[in-house]
Amino acid sequence: MNTIKAVGFSLSPLALVISAHLAHAAPSAANTETIIVTGSKIQTTIADSASTNWVITNEELTREIQGGESLKGALGKLIPSFDFGSTNARTNASQNLRGRSAQIMIDGVALNAARTISRQLDSIDPFNVARVEVLSGATSIYGAGATGGIINIITKRGKAGDAQLEVQTGVTTGFNNSEDLTKQAAVAVSGGSDTLQGRLSVAYEGKGAAYDGSGDPILPDVTQTDTQFNDSIDVMGSLDYRPDDEQHLSLTAQYYDSQQDTDYGIWYQSINNLKTTSVERRNGLELDEQPFTERLMLNVQYRHSDVLNHSLLAQTYYRKETFGYFPYPRRNIFSASEQSNDVLGAKLLLEKDINSLTMSYGADYSYEEFSAFQRVYDTTKTTQSHGLVLEEIGKIDRYPDFKTHNAGLFAQADWAVNGKLNAFAGLRYQYTQYKGSDFIGFTQQALTLVKSYPEADAIPGGTTDKDIWLANAGLKYDLTGNQQVWANFSQGFNMPDPGKFYGKGDYSGTTLKESVNVENTPLDGAKTNSFELGWRTQQQDYNAQLAAYYSLSDKTYKYKGADLELNSNKKRIYGLEGQIKYYLTDSWYSRAQGHLVQSETKNNGSWDELSIYNASPSTAMAAVGYDNFDWGTELNLQHVGDLSDEAGYKLEGYKLVGLNGYYTLPVGQINFGVQNLFDKQYQTIWSRKAQNAYSETPKDPKSVAPALFDYAGVGRTFSLSYSATF
Repeated sequence: MNTIKAVGFSLSPLALVISAHLAHAAPSAANTETIIVTGSKIQTTIADSASTNWVITNEELTREIQGGESLKGALGKLIPSFDFGSTNARTNASQNLRGRSAQIMIDGVALNAARTISRQLDSIDPFNVARVEVLSGATSIYGAGATGGIINIITKRGKAGDAQLEVQTGVTTGFNNSEDLTKQAAVAVSGGSDTLQGRLSVAYEGKGAAYDGSGDPILPDVTQTDTQFNDSIDVMGSLDYRPDDEQHLSLTAQYYDSQQDTDYGIWYQSINNLKTTSVERRNGLELDEQPFTERLMLNVQYRHSDVLNHSLLAQTYYRKETFGYFPYPRRNIFSASEQSNDVLGAKLLLEKDINSLTMSYGADYSYEEFSAFQRVYDTTKTTQSHGLVLEEIGKIDRYPDFKTHNAGLFAQADWAVNGKLNAFAGLRYQYTQYKGSDFIGFTQQALTLVKSYPEADAIPGGTTDKDIWLANAGLKYDLTGNQQVWANFSQGFNMPDPGKFYGKGDYSGTTLKESVNVENTPLDGAKTNSFELGWRTQQQDYNAQLAAYYSLSDKTYKYKGADLELNSNKKRIYGLEGQIKYYLTDSWYSRAQGHLVQSETKNNGSWDELSIYNASPSTAMAAVGYDNFDWGTELNLQHVGDLSDEAGYKLEGYKLVGLNGYYTLPVGQINFGVQNLFDKQYQTIWSRKAQNAYSETPKDPKSVAPALFDYAGVGRTFSLSYSATF
């Protein structure tokens, strides 16, 4: 009888003990006995995989979060090849995995969509996270958007036994003034019988103002928005039903709401000359609809360990999300978008062991509906108030509405050649269809609304599709019982964002001269071939994992603000990713990790530096800590390297020092942390990328001064929290 290997909720008791022990000593991402479910859609251990895998445990994530980090910031510190994130930003647009886009999931449900809205990590409170599994590098197992790898957030579940009450509360402040305070509170109740277990939780966070290393307020983000003066609530419930040893039904429901409510806005010295205007944060903002993220997600999984001599996993899910943005100036017209996705999907996986061969195969499907509109504000009032009074006068379409169908068939094989060598191979077929609506150019719509111009011609919509075959293969060899080497090849692909790709027109007055539409521009995507060589070991005193990779794409996407170009220039990204953890004594430990990356695009036969908007800087982390299970503390250093491109744009690197720790009480635990210990003044990675994408260019009349995108990093902050389970 087969045993299902595709469910991400169960760990053996031994694995749990090992993971918990190592989490107190040092991060357990290289623990080769840790069970993972993300890489191949089958449950396995890291030691049995022919790829680079990391597992971020709840303990190490909690240490970072309760030490004052955001979820995106903590994952940047704990995943070697994931770019560092900004604590203050709502977006994770600046964070690549191995220099490319990552597919981010919650319990196997992808949060990425056809329209590339980078708020996947503004989606769950860390209180509800059990662990995070990471597969570095392109993969053909899943659909589009995983050319950099996969980050799968596994949520907490109820356990059999008496009811448990889990509570957590904390504060973070930089002691700048009374507005500089973040408050957190969360509670969960869980428990159940051997047959039925459940968990229900509510987590709240209220954030105040953010200040830089000089004690000055940080500008509000008018591009992807930030989380200053923001309240978020995450309500999550789960049920697990096991009627017998062969069946497992799990249900998860989540409602996440993150809303900004601030009286501070951007004061523009001269709205009539946005290219050179100076800006500052000022009180007096009048704005009814402020930035927000709202998400509802439902997820149902069913497994059976013996269906026609196969193990079976079936999953269906629904996701509805809406995103609100801050008003942005375009040719002196201020407007703010609201964008929505509705996603319905399903997966089916069958698995069978045939002697030394394990076969898994199945299908997945998703259907998406996207819509977006733009609120336009009264120009006179906005100008007279220097951008602080924003009164809505109407709505216009932001992008063409579109519907997306994604269907895939896949098959994977794992062959144990002998006691030391395993061979892996797989194939995926992917079909994508876009159906877009007619769309009048954004500027033409705005002129009709604001200046009563006649309605312009519409850019035609229509239907376009694309199919693609993807393959993967790998070898893993056991040098010893606790040391492996591997080599793999895998293909991934990205589809263009239809909102930025289609619906672009060149107008003469109200007459459409030419346009980019589905009739004259077929749907195309960028295919990536990825190669990897890796080594890992787990010894008594140290763990280590190291991989070299090379990935080559046949096309290049180029973003500039709200526009996208797809050209035939090849793009290559290559580098080294690794981590080592050394246990100095039973209580003292150290760890170091790094990601050395080079990103290039081919122009006229030569390889040039990729635009800093798309490229990733090299990064490194080092830490030393003490832990005796009663109390512990860790001092860490994070380093971001400089980055430049052929156009002359430069991202200046920085170094930050942090300190965190905990103390165990008779009931519960106290956590503390200091972020940016030396109050470093620096500019975030997203700040420099935003300047590259949105700011002044000589030929762009829509551009504005770079000062509008000067988003400094948060200065020194202190955090204190308490958590307990009853």
